[in-house]
Amino acid sequence: MTALFTHTSDDCESRAAVRLDPSRQGETVNPELYSKFGEHLYTPRNVTNVLEAQALYNPTFGSWKFGSQQYGPDGGNSAAFDPDEIDDRIDTYAETHGIPDAERLRTAYRDGTALWWFPYGNPDAVRTSPDVGTADDRAQRFETESTDDYTGLAQWCHLPIHRTNAFEGTVTLRAAAETPVRLAVHDVDPDDGTLGSVLAEASVTARTDDRTVDFSLELPQGELEESERLFGFSVTTEVDDANVVADRVCCYPDDHVATADPEIVDLLADLNLSVLRWPGGNFVSGYHWRDGVGPIEERPTEPNPAWDALETNLFGTDEFVALCEAVGCEPMICVNAGSGTAEEAARWVEYCNGSTDTEMGALRAEHGHPEPYDVTYWEIGNELYGPWQIGWTTPTGNADRFRRFKAAMEAVDDSIEVMACGNRHTDWNEPLYEELEPTDWLTDHVLLECHADPETDPVELFNAHSGVASQLREEYEAVAAACRDAGLEDVRQAITELQLFTRFDEPEDDETDEGGPTDEERADRRLRRETLPTNKSVTEAVFDATIIHECIRSGTVDMVTHSGVGNHGGGLRKSQGRVWADPCYYGQQLESGLVGGTPIGVDVTSHTFSTETAWGTETSRWFGELESVTDEPAIDAMAVTDADEHGLAVVLVHRDAGADAIEVTVSGEPLESLDEVTVDRLSAETMYDTNTLEEPEKIVPTTDSETVADGTVTVSLPPYSVVRLTGDRDRD
Repeated sequence: MTALFTHTSDDCESRAAVRLDPSRQGETVNPELYSKFGEHLYTPRNVTNVLEAQALYNPTFGSWKFGSQQYGPDGGNSAAFDPDEIDDRIDTYAETHGIPDAERLRTAYRDGTALWWFPYGNPDAVRTSPDVGTADDRAQRFETESTDDYTGLAQWCHLPIHRTNAFEGTVTLRAAAETPVRLAVHDVDPDDGTLGSVLAEASVTARTDDRTVDFSLELPQGELEESERLFGFSVTTEVDDANVVADRVCCYPDDHVATADPEIVDLLADLNLSVLRWPGGNFVSGYHWRDGVGPIEERPTEPNPAWDALETNLFGTDEFVALCEAVGCEPMICVNAGSGTAEEAARWVEYCNGSTDTEMGALRAEHGHPEPYDVTYWEIGNELYGPWQIGWTTPTGNADRFRRFKAAMEAVDDSIEVMACGNRHTDWNEPLYEELEPTDWLTDHVLLECHADPETDPVELFNAHSGVASQLREEYEAVAAACRDAGLEDVRQAITELQLFTRFDEPEDDETDEGGPTDEERADRRLRRETLPTNKSVTEAVFDATIIHECIRSGTVDMVTHSGVGNHGGGLRKSQGRVWADPCYYGQQLESGLVGGTPIGVDVTSHTFSTETAWGTETSRWFGELESVTDEPAIDAMAVTDADEHGLAVVLVHRDAGADAIEVTVSGEPLESLDEVTVDRLSAETMYDTNTLEEPEKIVPTTDSETVADGTVTVSLPPYSVVRLTGDRDRD
């Protein structure tokens, strides 16, 4: 293979050179390298209350699962039941989500009210207890005594009034006798959380049988400040001695996209996303897809099988496919190969791709979708090698499952592309080689976890991540070689989860120990939790770019579904009804300008960096440790011609946290026909800078231009930066 990247060392840290050589060419850059992953995590993470436009927390009044990190013998997280631990968890929820009174949530929870909800009105005039819902799951009963006002249930919620003042939804309820019920949005006292005046209301009638009723709410225009985020939502009646069972109350802003958040949809669409992977992740190893299709009153709410949360099943297959259609990307479905069966997976394929002449295709049509979804990508299982996975297995057990699942799924639709759950470490992949066919995919995850503490050198930490791409390239080339040896040269590799995980280990409290550090000495320590370079920071953008560049150069990895969609890993954030993007989102947006282009040779002259530390964890054998780095180029460069958007695109990455800005001179024949190039620059002042609710656009690309003279242009490359140069050269 022609080397697309060469490096010559130069001791000067303030300048570098990049020479473009179109005589050396690689394979066209796959759009699938710039894809994303979303999973049903805890509230609000990825799907629940993030990708979903749902405005209410626990809208189905489910029995909350407080997850524990203890794995059972059959895999998966167990539930926590210790009252003190649960109280602490509720405190954390309240603090994280801007809820004003955790004590009210704790008290209500102990008294039989679903978590996130609490009694509204005179506390002596309402009682709550669990009940049974329409899907044989938990519902919420409330009983009123003599009262002069509305009494029932309420919660604090966040509404996107910066975008719309109108909301719509459905409520499923019943009562011992016919009872009028009010659904209302209230303003809230920001100091004590008291629900105040009613801003909008709708009336429905609860009857003796369960019924689902639509409702709409319109908040007054011009009377609300866009900075207001916290509101109250109540489900009440003013009838004395009422006895009402609320099964679910779903409330969406009226601009939702098939229940998805429209701002999330727009941001993903602007990313030129190729593929979106769903629904897991660890979650999928306990997920049964039939629970998430059909009328919502028939969808059961259950404990999240993998995480600290509930699964309401309000966002299922139909909603996911609708999201992908709105975004303009291909869906990838990861099937349950943990607690699921091959037959269940095959029926899922039939539901998505079968004609209405098939049983599951007819069911899809019954749910309002007569045309097949034609889902191409199907991944069989997620991280089945790990004890955190429900239904984990052995290497040969995984190969056996893959064989059975693949046969059953392809018997339904032989045009699908099947992806095997792989792992580049240990002997996990070896039994799979006997079951794979040349048209299959072999997946892997890059979740490189390292632990840092106050004594960690932040430059070493950053550089270990920016330098890991070379290590990964060698590992994936080794997998490709093993595939060739097994006669599987055409098997494609995919990284279906990618992000850095940096954990901060707090030091033990030695403040009172004789001889322990003073307050001044503590302040001088190198690293703090607040200065940790995480996947929310610009560090993730550098990490991602260097890895995908190696995927392009080596040609061994054809797809990367980066984690995650929202509030997990790097990508999009949503809090208190507001949506914004992490720096790595913008990094991927710049990088996607390479799609469709032909990679050409780049010859880099720059200084190098090395690290002394290698990081590993107890899970290193599953995901790989960060080895020490030796003489890595400070500049990474990738160039393509004839990309989808531009005739020339060059991406430069500043990889060395120990160096200041570098003046990079770029030259070569592809620049000779240009008078100027557009320069899109993503950078930050520190490696730990992030975008936040308060500063959602602190780190976004800036755009300017630079003059090209005699086929040469010089650009400044700040620390922690990804910079793209584009020019519309003659493509003839």
